[in-house]
Parts: sequence; structure tokens; C-alpha cells
Amino acid sequence: MEEKVVRKPDSDTAKKYLTLIEIITRMEDRLKWSELVFLSLNIVIFIFTVILTAHYTGRVGYLLTHIDLTLIFSCIIVGVSINAYWIASSMRAQLKLKLRYFQARALERKINKPGEYWLTDESVFFDRKVNRLESPDKEEVLEYPSQGLTRMDGFIGSAKPRHLTILLPALFVFIYWFIFFVVLSRV
Repeated sequence: MEEKVVRKPDSDTAKKYLTLIEIITRMEDRLKWSELVFLSLNIVIFIFTVILTAHYTGRVGYLLTHIDLTLIFSCIIVGVSINAYWIASSMRAQLKLKLRYFQARALERKINKPGEYWLTDESVFFDRKVNRLESPDKEEVLEYPSQGLTRMDGFIGSAKPRHLTILLPALFVFIYWFIFFVVLSRV
């Protein structure tokens, strides 16, 4: 009769793993807060642009002066620049985060038993054929949607900050271009 040898992880690997988990948490927090700051800046610039545009183009028979156009176009340029920087910085942070998750999965394979990658591999917990997840000790059951857009691997269920990082700035850029062409048509 053969006994399975349970290999205990060395303390260096466990320390590296805990440090990596801390780094991942800090990076996710930084990404969340930076996106909130970029969104706030966009809203402020957008409101300022809309107010200026409505004020200057709303007057009947009023021709826009060079100063009016410069103010409106400056707001549009600042808004588009903020969105370009938002996308670039967020993508860079997400690539770094992807690297840290890769490193964490490698350490989890070194530390844990197969199938217990509790932090970095959530896909093993979601089976589309069965819409429930049961805890290993059979104490708790979690039910989740398995069909339609709300399923866990569907469009809404798998929405992550990286999807919003592209959609929100693209929406603002589209709005800024729309305002640009509205102002251009009034000149």
C-alpha cells in the first residue's frame, strides 16, 4: 500500500505568494481609483464643454469669435487627451496585473493541491451545464446564471474593468467629436 506524500510548501514560497497577493490587491485598487479619477475629470471637462457650446451656439444671429472657438476646441482637445491617456495607462496597468496573476498561478501550483487555485483561476468554478457551485465541505451552495447575457462567462457576467476601460473613453471621445462637428457646422 502506497501512501501519498504531502509536500509542504517552503516558507519562502508562501512569503512570495502573500507578497504577490498584496501587490495584486494594491494594483487593482490603484486601477479602480485611477479610473474613477479619469471618469471624474472627463465629466468635469464634458460639462464645461457642453456649457460653453450651449452658451455660444445657442444665441440666434451670434457668430462665434476666435476666442469662443478656441475655448470650445481647447476643452475638446483636453477631453480627448484625457481619454487617450486613460486608455494607455489603464492598459499598461492591466498588462502588469496580468503578469502578476500569471506569477500567482505559478506559485499556487507550487503550493496548493491541483484544482485549488482559489484566487487566480475562477473558471474552474463555473460550469455552464450545472448552474451551481458547492463548497468542498458541502456546507454551502451557490447558484448562478448559466444562460443568456448574465451567465458568469457571458457579456455582463464577465464584465471587468478592462472592458470599461475601452468603452467609457471611447464613448467620451465619440461625444467630443460630435460636439466638435456641431460647433464646426455652426461656424
